[in-house]
Amino acid sequence: MHLNTTFRTLLLAPVFFISTSVFAQSPTDDLGPLPTTLSTQQLDSLSALEPAPLNVPQQAHDRRRLPRRTIPLTPEELAYRDIVRALGKDDHRFVHCELAGGKIRTGAIVAIDESGFSLRDGILLSTRIRYSQLTASPRTVPAVGTHVVNALKWTGLVVGCIAAAPLALVFYPLVAAGVIKD
Repeated sequence: MHLNTTFRTLLLAPVFFISTSVFAQSPTDDLGPLPTTLSTQQLDSLSALEPAPLNVPQQAHDRRRLPRRTIPLTPEELAYRDIVRALGKDDHRFVHCELAGGKIRTGAIVAIDESGFSLRDGILLSTRIRYSQLTASPRTVPAVGTHVVNALKWTGLVVGCIAAAPLALVFYPLVAAGVIKD
C-alpha cells in the first residue's frame, strides 16, 4: 500500500508542476524589446536630477509604560496557582478543571502566568482560564475519551486534506489558465 501511494505521488507531482509552469509562461507577443540606449532628452533629464536628501528617521519617543494593575489573588486562588504550576510541568498530562457556571474543561496545560493558565482542550485551540474562574482544584485524569476524540479529529483533518489534494491538482491549472474565473 505504501509503494502504491509513493508511486502515485511520484507520478502526479511532476504532472502538476509541468502543467502549472506551462500556463505560467507569458506569450512572447506581450513583451516588447527593452531599450538598450537612452535618448539625449532622457540623458539630459537624468543629469538634471539631484540626489534627494536622505530621510533620517526621527527618534521614537520613549514611551513611559504605566505599571500593570494587578489584582491580588485570594489565598484560594494562590493555592490553585501552585497546583496548576505543579501539574503544568508535563505537557502531555491531562487536567480536569471545574469552572464557575458548571462548565468542565479537560486538556493539557500549555501556558501559565500570574493570573491564569491556558488549557489546550482540542487539537488546535486553547482556552484561557483565570484562577478566579475555578471552583475546585484541578486534578489529573487519564482522559481516555478525550485522547480518542482528539485522535479522531486529527484523523479527520488528515483525511480531509488528502481528499482535497486531488481537487487542488485538477482545479489549480484550470484557474491559472483562466478557464475558471473568480
